[in-house]
Amino acid sequence: MSSKNNNNIVMIPGEEELNEENIFVLSYSEKNYAIKLQLVNLNKNSFIRIIAQEEKKIVNFNYMIEMNLDEFINQDNIMLRPYRDIQEIYRFIFFSFEEGKISIADINQKIYFILVIEGEIRGFKDPLRFEIKLKMRECNKDDVQEMICNKSNELEIENKNLKTKLNKLEEIIRNLTLQSKQIIKNEKEEMKFIKNRLLQIPERGKKNIRLELKYRMTEDGDDLKIFHSKCDNIPNNLVLIQSSSGARFGGYTDKARTSGNSNQVTDNNCFCFSLSNRKIYNVVKDKAAFSNSNKGLNFTNFFNIGSDSLSYGSCGSCVPTNSYFSGISKNYEINGDYSEFTVLELEFYQVIFE
Repeated sequence: MSSKNNNNIVMIPGEEELNEENIFVLSYSEKNYAIKLQLVNLNKNSFIRIIAQEEKKIVNFNYMIEMNLDEFINQDNIMLRPYRDIQEIYRFIFFSFEEGKISIADINQKIYFILVIEGEIRGFKDPLRFEIKLKMRECNKDDVQEMICNKSNELEIENKNLKTKLNKLEEIIRNLTLQSKQIIKNEKEEMKFIKNRLLQIPERGKKNIRLELKYRMTEDGDDLKIFHSKCDNIPNNLVLIQSSSGARFGGYTDKARTSGNSNQVTDNNCFCFSLSNRKIYNVVKDKAAFSNSNKGLNFTNFFNIGSDSLSYGSCGSCVPTNSYFSGISKNYEINGDYSEFTVLELEFYQVIFE
């Protein structure tokens, strides 16, 4: 059974009170439409207003209908018979939206907009229908202002969401960048590899080992003065390097480094290592392990970093003339067989034996 309401738009002058409002979104012909359901009171008389327009658009027209209790009753629709006041009818329409029983049946651009409620009632074989026909009307100043405000709020929310997504993306990029420059890739195994060699130093075998970071190039910069201000006069120091060749290596000395006059330093507990190849290079006994200078850091005739800044380094031609470190099989092997490199990351630690 089908029933249609009257199509007159009741425009009642005077100041009205909005008792309740709910907004729903329905799809029709690949477009979304915002349906505004209102319960309005004017001079102690209540009526229902329904306004429909394309969602998130600023337009110069919409569709609307206003109906009071008598106009609903005059429809003589079976679906409305259980309801005896306008509030009950409002709840009926509201729950029809909530339960998905209401849909857009037809839209005639700039003429009408038809909503249909379908439902089943005991005793009736076929589903029942109740149509609500909204008529097109030109938007007034208040309508346009509301649309502009809604659009502004929508854009503001979208802007906040974009900023949140951008911040998350920047954080992901920062983390990926840090991971790409992170020297220790497998902390458990690689730190064990380094600490096992440190525990071989005489009188250190039963010590607990802790590394205390003193300098990180990507955080502190590659300026040599900053490096020396943070790293000079620190005994038991360990350096880790990530190079542009992809190699990860470093070295350890018992003796503190200093800047100023250049001089070679003998340290029989010094050693270098390759994390990439899991290889140790021990200093030859009583040979100069490294040189002090106002430049960067070096391990004698093995590798050097920081002639002008800590961003660049080079390896010595070690084979067969290197008599300072043992275990070197070929030239530049600690840097993946490349003689020169860019330093992606450099970390300087003090080794605490406890």
